[in-house]
Amino acid sequence: MENRLKEIITSKGLKNTHICEKLQIHPSIMSGYIKGTRKPNQQRLRDLARILNVSIKDMFPDCKIKRINYYYI
Repeated sequence: MENRLKEIITSKGLKNTHICEKLQIHPSIMSGYIKGTRKPNQQRLRDLARILNVSIKDMFPDCKIKRINYYYI
């Protein structure tokens, strides 16, 4: 799944370590999200969108919404 996480993080001038601290995750997990080798669960997806102040569709343009507020990436 293609994502725009790296682009968004860079454009906001944030560091991955700052986001990891906010999400309480190890940096390797965040790296997996950015590379597309890992997928965040629904709660972490919402938390990440809130921290970056963007929509989930902005981060993952190809995601599909199957149910209200449930995203498939």
